Amino acid sequence: YADWWIPVHAGQDGAFWMAVNHVILKEFHADRQVPYFMNYLKRYSDAPFLVALEQRGGAYIPGRLLRANRTTRYKDVENGDWKFLVMDQASGQPRMPQGTIGFRWQQKKGQWNLEMKDGVDGSPIDPVLTLRDGSDEVLQVNVTEFATGKIFKRGVPVKFIETDQGKVPVATIYDLLMVQFGVGRGLPGEYPKDNDDEETPYTPAWQEKFTGIDRKTVLQFARQWASTAEKTEGKCMIIIGAGINHWYHNNLMYRAGIVGLMLCGCVGRNGGGLNHYVGQEKLAPVAPWATLAFAMDWVRPPRLQNAPSFHYVH
Repeated sequence: YADWWIPVHAGQDGAFWMAVNHVILKEFHADRQVPYFMNYLKRYSDAPFLVALEQRGGAYIPGRLLRANRTTRYKDVENGDWKFLVMDQASGQPRMPQGTIGFRWQQKKGQWNLEMKDGVDGSPIDPVLTLRDGSDEVLQVNVTEFATGKIFKRGVPVKFIETDQGKVPVATIYDLLMVQFGVGRGLPGEYPKDNDDEETPYTPAWQEKFTGIDRKTVLQFARQWASTAEKTEGKCMIIIGAGINHWYHNNLMYRAGIVGLMLCGCVGRNGGGLNHYVGQEKLAPVAPWATLAFAMDWVRPPRLQNAPSFHYVH
Protein backbone atom coordinates (compact mmCIF):
# COMPACT_ATOMS: atom_id res chain seq x y z
CA TYR A 1 0.00 0.00 0.00
CA ALA A 2 1.68 3.21 -1.15
CA ASP A 3 0.62 6.83 -1.51
CA TRP A 4 3.05 7.26 -4.36
CA TRP A 5 4.89 4.75 -6.53
CA ILE A 6 8.04 5.89 -8.30
CA PRO A 7 8.99 3.08 -10.73
CA VAL A 8 12.75 3.55 -10.94
CA HIS A 9 14.45 1.38 -13.56
CA ALA A 10 15.87 -1.74 -11.91
CA GLY A 11 19.37 -1.25 -10.57
CA GLN A 12 19.30 2.55 -10.93
CA ASP A 13 18.34 3.51 -7.37
CA GLY A 14 21.79 5.04 -6.89
CA ALA A 15 21.23 7.61 -9.64
CA PHE A 16 17.86 8.54 -8.15
CA TRP A 17 19.28 9.11 -4.67
CA MET A 18 22.32 11.02 -5.92
CA ALA A 19 19.96 13.50 -7.58
CA VAL A 20 17.81 13.66 -4.44
CA ASN A 21 20.92 14.40 -2.38
CA HIS A 22 21.91 17.14 -4.84
CA VAL A 23 18.55 18.86 -4.27
CA ILE A 24 18.73 18.43 -0.49
CA LEU A 25 22.21 19.94 -0.33
CA LYS A 26 21.29 22.83 -2.59
CA GLU A 27 17.93 23.80 -1.13
CA PHE A 28 18.21 22.78 2.54
CA HIS A 29 21.93 23.29 3.16
CA ALA A 30 23.20 25.92 0.69
CA ASP A 31 20.27 28.17 -0.24
CA ARG A 32 18.85 27.84 3.28
CA GLN A 33 20.42 26.28 6.35
CA VAL A 34 18.05 24.15 8.44
CA PRO A 35 19.32 24.42 12.04
CA TYR A 36 18.36 20.84 12.94
CA PHE A 37 20.26 19.46 9.95
CA MET A 38 23.35 21.58 10.67
CA ASN A 39 23.50 20.66 14.35
CA TYR A 40 22.96 16.97 13.59
CA LEU A 41 25.81 16.85 11.08
CA LYS A 42 28.16 18.63 13.49
CA ARG A 43 27.49 16.16 16.28
CA TYR A 44 26.76 12.82 14.64
CA SER A 45 28.65 12.77 11.34
CA ASP A 46 32.15 13.18 9.94
CA ALA A 47 31.04 16.24 7.92
CA PRO A 48 33.16 18.80 9.86
CA PHE A 49 36.38 16.76 9.84
CA LEU A 50 39.34 18.12 7.88
CA VAL A 51 40.77 16.45 4.78
CA ALA A 52 44.23 17.30 3.48
CA LEU A 53 44.33 18.18 -0.21
CA GLU A 54 47.16 16.71 -2.27
CA GLN A 55 48.72 17.85 -5.50
CA ARG A 56 48.86 15.14 -8.14
CA GLY A 57 49.60 15.70 -11.79
CA GLY A 58 49.40 19.46 -11.35
CA ALA A 59 45.93 19.34 -9.78
CA TYR A 60 44.54 19.16 -6.26
CA ILE A 61 42.63 16.08 -5.14
CA PRO A 62 41.17 15.11 -1.75
CA GLY A 63 43.65 13.06 0.27
CA ARG A 64 43.38 11.57 3.75
CA LEU A 65 41.81 12.93 6.90
CA LEU A 66 44.29 15.25 8.60
CA ARG A 67 46.00 13.30 11.39
CA ALA A 68 46.18 14.96 14.81
CA ASN A 69 49.85 14.12 15.38
CA ARG A 70 50.88 16.08 12.29
CA THR A 71 50.21 19.33 14.20
CA THR A 72 52.31 20.86 16.99
CA ARG A 73 49.45 20.96 19.52
CA TYR A 74 48.81 17.22 19.27
CA LYS A 75 52.13 15.81 18.08
CA ASP A 76 52.61 13.63 21.18
CA VAL A 77 49.07 12.31 21.70
CA GLU A 78 48.63 8.56 21.96
CA ASN A 79 47.37 6.94 18.72
CA GLY A 80 47.74 10.29 16.96
CA ASP A 81 47.56 8.61 13.55
CA TRP A 82 44.02 7.53 14.44
CA LYS A 83 42.71 10.82 15.84
CA PHE A 84 41.36 13.48 13.53
CA LEU A 85 40.68 17.21 13.52
CA VAL A 86 37.88 19.71 13.03
CA MET A 87 38.06 23.50 12.76
CA ASP A 88 36.81 25.17 15.95
CA GLN A 89 34.53 28.19 15.49
CA ALA A 90 35.67 30.06 18.60
CA SER A 91 39.45 29.68 18.30
CA GLY A 92 39.67 29.46 14.51
CA GLN A 93 42.15 26.60 15.01
CA PRO A 94 42.08 22.86 14.31
CA ARG A 95 40.98 20.89 17.35
CA MET A 96 40.87 17.17 18.16
CA PRO A 97 37.40 16.10 19.37
CA GLN A 98 36.95 12.98 21.45
CA GLY A 99 35.45 9.87 19.95
CA THR A 100 37.51 9.01 16.87
CA ILE A 101 39.00 5.53 16.70
CA GLY A 102 42.28 6.41 18.44
CA PHE A 103 40.34 7.11 21.63
CA ARG A 104 38.83 3.62 21.55
CA TRP A 105 42.22 1.95 22.03
CA GLN A 106 44.16 4.47 24.14
CA GLN A 107 45.21 3.78 27.75
CA LYS A 108 42.96 6.49 29.24
CA LYS A 109 39.33 5.37 29.24
CA GLY A 110 36.14 7.39 29.00
CA GLN A 111 36.90 9.54 25.95
CA TRP A 112 35.47 7.32 23.23
CA ASN A 113 32.16 9.19 23.07
CA LEU A 114 30.28 11.88 21.17
CA GLU A 115 31.04 14.76 23.53
CA MET A 116 32.38 17.63 21.45
CA LYS A 117 35.34 18.30 23.73
CA ASP A 118 39.06 18.60 23.08
CA GLY A 119 40.74 15.24 23.73
CA VAL A 120 43.66 16.89 25.54
CA ASP A 121 42.22 19.56 27.86
CA GLY A 122 38.45 18.92 27.67
CA SER A 123 37.67 22.41 26.37
CA PRO A 124 34.44 22.73 24.36
CA ILE A 125 34.59 22.61 20.57
CA ASP A 126 32.10 24.16 18.15
CA PRO A 127 32.99 22.47 14.82
CA VAL A 128 32.80 24.43 11.59
CA LEU A 129 30.92 22.65 8.79
CA THR A 130 32.02 24.89 5.93
CA LEU A 131 35.08 27.07 5.39
CA ARG A 132 33.31 29.07 2.69
CA ASP A 133 32.95 32.31 4.68
CA GLY A 134 36.40 32.22 6.30
CA SER A 135 38.70 30.48 3.87
CA ASP A 136 42.33 31.38 3.20
CA GLU A 137 41.87 30.55 -0.48
CA VAL A 138 39.61 28.75 -2.95
CA LEU A 139 41.47 25.95 -4.75
CA GLN A 140 40.37 24.11 -7.87
CA VAL A 141 39.99 20.42 -7.00
CA ASN A 142 39.55 17.55 -9.45
CA VAL A 143 36.26 15.74 -8.97
CA THR A 144 35.85 12.45 -10.83
CA GLU A 145 32.49 11.17 -12.03
CA PHE A 146 33.29 7.49 -12.20
CA ALA A 147 30.40 6.38 -14.41
CA THR A 148 31.88 8.23 -17.39
CA GLY A 149 35.40 8.99 -16.20
CA LYS A 150 34.81 12.73 -16.59
CA ILE A 151 36.85 15.05 -14.37
CA PHE A 152 35.41 18.38 -13.25
CA LYS A 153 37.47 21.20 -11.75
CA ARG A 154 35.56 22.83 -8.92
CA GLY A 155 36.35 25.50 -6.35
CA VAL A 156 36.79 24.33 -2.75
CA PRO A 157 37.33 26.74 0.18
CA VAL A 158 40.44 25.79 2.19
CA LYS A 159 42.49 26.73 5.22
CA PHE A 160 46.26 26.30 5.36
CA ILE A 161 47.34 24.34 8.44
CA GLU A 162 50.92 24.20 9.74
CA THR A 163 52.01 20.56 9.97
CA ASP A 164 55.22 18.58 10.40
CA GLN A 165 55.51 18.69 6.59
CA GLY A 166 54.88 22.42 6.22
CA LYS A 167 51.63 24.21 5.41
CA VAL A 168 48.91 21.95 4.07
CA PRO A 169 45.59 23.02 2.49
CA VAL A 170 42.61 21.38 4.19
CA ALA A 171 38.89 21.30 3.44
CA THR A 172 35.97 19.97 5.44
CA ILE A 173 34.24 16.79 4.36
CA TYR A 174 31.05 18.87 4.16
CA ASP A 175 32.60 21.22 1.58
CA LEU A 176 33.97 18.28 -0.38
CA LEU A 177 30.51 16.69 -0.32
CA MET A 178 29.07 19.88 -1.83
CA VAL A 179 31.73 19.73 -4.52
CA GLN A 180 31.14 16.04 -5.29
CA PHE A 181 27.38 16.58 -5.63
CA GLY A 182 27.85 19.67 -7.81
CA VAL A 183 26.43 22.33 -5.48
CA GLY A 184 28.32 25.49 -6.43
CA ARG A 185 27.32 28.04 -3.75
CA GLY A 186 28.77 30.82 -5.92
CA LEU A 187 32.24 29.28 -6.05
CA PRO A 188 34.21 29.13 -9.32
CA GLY A 189 34.42 25.91 -11.28
CA GLU A 190 32.58 23.48 -13.52
CA TYR A 191 29.31 23.26 -11.63
CA PRO A 192 25.86 22.43 -13.08
CA LYS A 193 24.00 25.41 -14.52
CA ASP A 194 20.70 24.46 -12.86
CA ASN A 195 18.39 21.52 -12.18
CA ASP A 196 17.80 21.10 -15.93
CA ASP A 197 21.49 20.53 -16.74
CA GLU A 198 21.34 17.03 -18.26
CA GLU A 199 25.08 16.60 -18.79
CA THR A 200 26.44 17.32 -15.33
CA PRO A 201 25.98 14.91 -12.42
CA TYR A 202 23.93 14.75 -10.18
CA THR A 203 21.08 16.99 -11.21
CA PRO A 204 17.42 15.94 -11.41
CA ALA A 205 17.70 16.19 -15.20
CA TRP A 206 20.87 14.07 -15.28
CA GLN A 207 19.24 11.11 -13.55
CA GLU A 208 16.37 10.82 -16.04
CA LYS A 209 18.37 8.79 -18.57
CA PHE A 210 19.23 6.20 -15.92
CA THR A 211 16.05 5.94 -13.87
CA GLY A 212 13.29 6.82 -16.33
CA ILE A 213 11.92 9.21 -13.67
CA ASP A 214 10.96 12.78 -14.56
CA ARG A 215 13.10 15.52 -13.01
CA LYS A 216 9.98 17.13 -11.50
CA THR A 217 9.28 13.92 -9.57
CA VAL A 218 12.80 13.97 -8.10
CA LEU A 219 12.38 17.61 -7.06
CA GLN A 220 9.02 16.87 -5.44
CA PHE A 221 10.33 13.80 -3.61
CA ALA A 222 13.48 15.53 -2.35
CA ARG A 223 11.56 18.56 -1.09
CA GLN A 224 8.91 16.47 0.65
CA TRP A 225 11.56 14.19 2.18
CA ALA A 226 13.65 17.06 3.58
CA SER A 227 10.61 19.11 4.66
CA THR A 228 9.23 16.12 6.56
CA ALA A 229 12.59 15.56 8.26
CA GLU A 230 12.80 19.25 9.18
CA LYS A 231 9.32 19.33 10.72
CA THR A 232 9.62 15.99 12.55
CA GLU A 233 13.37 16.18 13.35
CA GLY A 234 14.38 13.13 11.37
CA LYS A 235 11.34 10.89 11.02
CA CYS A 236 12.13 9.68 7.49
CA MET A 237 12.86 5.99 6.98
CA ILE A 238 14.21 3.84 4.17
CA ILE A 239 13.13 0.19 4.10
CA ILE A 240 15.36 -1.63 1.65
CA GLY A 241 15.46 -5.28 0.65
CA ALA A 242 17.52 -7.88 -1.08
CA GLY A 243 16.50 -6.82 -4.59
CA ILE A 244 19.22 -4.17 -4.80
CA ASN A 245 21.77 -6.68 -3.49
CA HIS A 246 21.55 -8.54 -6.76
CA TRP A 247 22.87 -5.58 -8.71
CA TYR A 248 26.47 -4.49 -9.24
CA HIS A 249 27.56 -1.71 -6.86
CA ASN A 250 24.67 -2.49 -4.50
CA ASN A 251 26.75 -1.13 -1.61
CA LEU A 252 26.96 2.26 -3.31
CA MET A 253 23.19 2.32 -3.85
CA TYR A 254 22.76 1.76 -0.12
CA ARG A 255 25.25 4.53 0.63
CA ALA A 256 23.49 6.97 -1.69
CA GLY A 257 20.29 6.52 0.31
CA ILE A 258 22.15 6.69 3.62
CA VAL A 259 23.60 10.08 2.62
CA GLY A 260 20.05 11.37 2.20
CA LEU A 261 19.23 10.12 5.70
CA MET A 262 22.33 11.71 7.23
CA LEU A 263 21.86 15.08 5.51
CA CYS A 264 18.40 15.28 7.08
CA GLY A 265 19.29 13.99 10.55
CA CYS A 266 17.31 10.74 10.32
CA VAL A 267 19.74 8.05 11.50
CA GLY A 268 19.28 7.14 15.15
CA ARG A 269 15.86 8.76 15.38
CA ASN A 270 12.69 6.86 16.29
CA GLY A 271 10.71 6.67 13.07
CA GLY A 272 13.79 7.29 10.95
CA GLY A 273 16.88 5.56 9.62
CA LEU A 274 17.72 2.73 7.26
CA ASN A 275 16.04 -0.61 7.76
CA HIS A 276 17.34 -3.56 5.80
CA TYR A 277 15.18 -6.56 5.08
CA VAL A 278 15.83 -9.87 3.33
CA GLY A 279 13.96 -13.14 3.27
CA GLN A 280 15.35 -16.63 3.77
CA GLU A 281 18.42 -16.42 1.56
CA LYS A 282 18.07 -19.49 -0.66
CA LEU A 283 18.60 -21.88 2.24
CA ALA A 284 19.19 -25.41 1.14
CA PRO A 285 18.54 -27.65 2.91
CA VAL A 286 16.32 -25.91 5.48
CA ALA A 287 15.90 -28.76 7.95
CA PRO A 288 19.47 -28.97 9.34
CA TRP A 289 19.79 -25.18 9.24
CA ALA A 290 16.63 -24.75 11.32
CA THR A 291 17.86 -27.32 13.85
CA LEU A 292 21.03 -25.30 14.43
CA ALA A 293 19.51 -21.81 14.14
CA PHE A 294 16.71 -22.44 16.63
CA ALA A 295 18.50 -24.90 18.96
CA MET A 296 15.87 -27.51 18.23
CA ASP A 297 17.99 -30.18 19.85
CA TRP A 298 17.27 -28.32 23.13
CA VAL A 299 13.79 -26.80 22.75
CA ARG A 300 10.78 -27.40 20.51
CA PRO A 301 9.01 -25.78 18.85
CA PRO A 302 10.45 -22.26 18.57
CA ARG A 303 8.07 -19.30 18.71
CA LEU A 304 9.18 -17.02 15.90
CA GLN A 305 8.50 -13.36 15.22
CA ASN A 306 9.35 -11.63 11.95
CA ALA A 307 11.99 -9.22 13.26
CA PRO A 308 11.82 -6.37 10.69
CA SER A 309 8.02 -6.16 10.98
CA PHE A 310 8.32 -6.04 14.78
CA HIS A 311 10.90 -3.27 14.45
CA TYR A 312 8.79 -1.14 12.07
CA VAL A 313 5.71 -1.45 14.29
CA HIS A 314 7.54 -0.50 17.45
